[in-house]
Amino acid sequence: MYYLIGDIHGEFFKLLQLIKKIEFDFKPESDELIFLGDYIDRGIDSFKVVELLHSLSLKYKTTFIMGNHEQMLYDMIYNNEPSEIYYQNGGQTTYDSYMANTGSFVIPQHHKKILFSGIHYVEREEFIAVHAGINPNYESPDLCDEFDLMWIRKEFFAVTKKWNKTVIFGHTPTFFITKERNTPYIDENKNIIGIDTGAVYYGYLTALRMPDRKFYQAG
Repeated sequence: MYYLIGDIHGEFFKLLQLIKKIEFDFKPESDELIFLGDYIDRGIDSFKVVELLHSLSLKYKTTFIMGNHEQMLYDMIYNNEPSEIYYQNGGQTTYDSYMANTGSFVIPQHHKKILFSGIHYVEREEFIAVHAGINPNYESPDLCDEFDLMWIRKEFFAVTKKWNKTVIFGHTPTFFITKERNTPYIDENKNIIGIDTGAVYYGYLTALRMPDRKFYQAG
């Protein structure tokens, strides 16, 4: 089984609660945790979130997809992007979290392996997992620009297109699509599922198990 977890955004206690629920069913010898990105920013406990993700990676098979927030942090550190862009988009809380826990905003090496994994999508037999979505002009995410995989919104989920494999995505809080709180977005006609239920916006943190489509939530 595969357990896919949506945008965490520094919500440590929701992540901890969600993992505890998943662990009742999780089989370490065969199952995999797949995280869809945006582990940091906006919420107050980014450092603790990444520490927990690291500890999970030592126990279980895990895959960490990069979200746009990880990319913004990477660009600030390595590509000399103005720090104001990062801080104005939720990065200030990440700075505060690292300063409170370590006394500096130097990202530890074991955190970099999670935040800057270089992975932009995961494809398995039953599904494709991606942070934001896939450019609908392409059938396969490996043909897409990495920017689209991390940033695309309506150009992906609002178009009339049915994907051959179920595309599971985060990035856009589902209440912007469905107008309903804490409800995953499922469109069978397009074969897409959105699982960012707005944990950092007073919503639930959601996980989806594939291929049986069982949902887990913590709030």
